[in-house]
Amino acid sequence: MAGMYSIKDLLALMEDAGAQEMRLGPGEPPEMISKGQSCRVAVPPLTADNITELLKTLASDEQLRELQACGDTRFIYQSGPAARFSIIATLKGQELRFQIRNLRI
Repeated sequence: MAGMYSIKDLLALMEDAGAQEMRLGPGEPPEMISKGQSCRVAVPPLTADNITELLKTLASDEQLRELQACGDTRFIYQSGPAARFSIIATLKGQELRFQIRNLRI
């Protein structure tokens, strides 16, 4: 678990809310996008370490190396038999951000 969140918690929250996307950035709580509307999750902001740990639970070592070398990485993450998510992670300087898109919606 990265701080107070686990990636399973965040993915389940997306599924339950029917959100198409979730954005994670340092100093901000997770932001969900549902039907074109943006909504911050009512939890404390993520730290840079939280975001790194969350991404490490999704990405392979090869994807993490690509992120370091190229500044971004994109991949599909499958959670369970039916849940699929597109992950886009970007690194600008030392700031890591990533988006999770729900591919079932």
